[in-house]
Formats: sequence, C-alpha cells, structure tokens
Amino acid sequence: MLTPAAAIASVFRKYADFTGRAPRSEYWWFALLIWAVFGALALLQLIPTGTDRNGYPSHNFEVVFMLAAPIVAIGVLLPSLAVLVRRLHDANFSGWFVFLGLIPGVGAIILLVFTLLPSNSAGARFDVARQAPGLTFQGTGLR
Repeated sequence: MLTPAAAIASVFRKYADFTGRAPRSEYWWFALLIWAVFGALALLQLIPTGTDRNGYPSHNFEVVFMLAAPIVAIGVLLPSLAVLVRRLHDANFSGWFVFLGLIPGVGAIILLVFTLLPSNSAGARFDVARQAPGLTFQGTGLR
C-alpha cells in the first residue's frame, strides 16, 4: 500500500502512461486529492469579500473559481484517465472499459465497482516489458 505522497507522486510521474497497473491506494489517494482541490475551490466562491456599490454582498472569489476550476480540470484530465486505466488493468479489465463512464447513470456505478475490486494477479498481462531501442520485433522484420 502506497502512502498518500507516494501515490500522488506516482500518478504525476506517470502523467500520460496508460500501460501497467495502479493499486487501489494509488488510485484512491489521487481521487481524494482531486476532490479536496475542487472542494477548496468551491468553498472559495462562498467567501464574501465586502459589498458592492449597491450594498449587496460581493463574491469576488467566484471569479477565481470560474477561472481556476477549468484550468485545474484540464491539467488533471490526462493523469486521471491514465490512473483509471491502470487501475482497471490491475483488476484485470481492459482499459477500454473506461468508456463505460459515458453511459448515463449506470456507467459511473460500474466503474466505481471496478475500481473498488482488489488486485487480480491475472492483470499482470497488462505489464508491458519495455522494448530496448535498436532491437527487432521477432517475426515481423520491424525495427
């Protein structure tokens, strides 16, 4: 089991790596971080910063939320998808199952169940041995 710092560092180190596997701790610590960041951004928009010229409460932090939330979301989209695919690999499911999330309602529930499943040793089939440069692929004639 990974510590929170090690799990989050691992996700960002493998920013766009869709190969291999991710243990439950890596996936869920990263998910907790994302929820905390967006929760903090959402709370910022509730802070009143005084009154405007008409005497109504001014919520200037709403602008911060409207600008920062999409930037953060775009920044973590790729690592979020990558760690989800690696988590599916660890449970011995194809990474293409990530598209189940596009099914309204039940797709997210199915993915939630898949991410909660324990590691499956058969998922080792997704651990791709890296090919050294300059070696040929056997039987294909490709370099």
